Amino acid sequence: MARQKIKWLLFHEPAELFIRTAEDFQKHLDTLTNNKYEIEILTLTDYQNKYLDGLICDPFTELKEGKVQCSQLFSDHIGDYDATDFYALSMPYLFKDHDHASRVFEGEVGKDLFEHLYQKTKVRGLSFTYSGGYRCTASNTPIRSIEDFAGKTYSRWRNPVHADMIDMVGAKKVCRLTDTDVNWDEVNVTQTTYPRYVADAHKSQKYVTDTKHSMYVTSILMNDNFWSSLSAEDKEHFTKAGFLAARKERAQSVADAEEIKTSESKQNELGIAEVITWPEEEINKLKNLWSPLYDKYKDFFGNDILDKIKKI
Repeated sequence: MARQKIKWLLFHEPAELFIRTAEDFQKHLDTLTNNKYEIEILTLTDYQNKYLDGLICDPFTELKEGKVQCSQLFSDHIGDYDATDFYALSMPYLFKDHDHASRVFEGEVGKDLFEHLYQKTKVRGLSFTYSGGYRCTASNTPIRSIEDFAGKTYSRWRNPVHADMIDMVGAKKVCRLTDTDVNWDEVNVTQTTYPRYVADAHKSQKYVTDTKHSMYVTSILMNDNFWSSLSAEDKEHFTKAGFLAARKERAQSVADAEEIKTSESKQNELGIAEVITWPEEEINKLKNLWSPLYDKYKDFFGNDILDKIKKI
């Protein structure tokens, strides 16, 4: 019997991080379904050239409309599509450690977030991935204390939490709606992760401060009509494949970040001149500075999500 073909559209860079996850998902799905499905893994450029005659598209819209069946998107971008509870995952110092994050993603809060996603967008969520893990701060001059942020220009996406975080350290926001609409000569600071450094940071931002201030989280998503077409058994198989692929991806992201953080040769390869580690006292000052955001956003997010995450 011919394998059923489905499209998996990649959106973010570096592409190899997301290809790795999609390939691992395919491996697990093959085992669970006896090779029933064949996933065509497509970068955004490849998809646009092959299926849209080079026209630019919005990946989330392609997924929602069923032109592709699977994707993996950044939680902030999911928040941009009215599933605003996903912005909560970028709250400063929300996760105690990676085990805490796993309990959140694999438990009731994770289910609640995906239900929120479905109610707002009619897109299904399968599992939570990192594609980077803990964030760090890239800058064109060293950031050795909170005071060093003052007056610096800091790139941001639409997430209002991050906008407030920038204001509270005394930096100036530079809105970044796409990867190409920023004049990098005017941007001093960018938040990123070690594995995503080359995708997020400009080459002039060669200093990396290990702030660990929030988590870069992505999610494996599915088109609702495709999901509804699956048998109950295959829904379980897709869910299991997503769970296994996500667990492996999060562990690999942690390992990737640690390798870059501790390897001078890796840093040289990426163009990182220095990794700056703050003393615990300075990290605690930053935590305290941003702590009022928890009161500000308590009622912005639904289902008491912030309190639930803290208690897990």
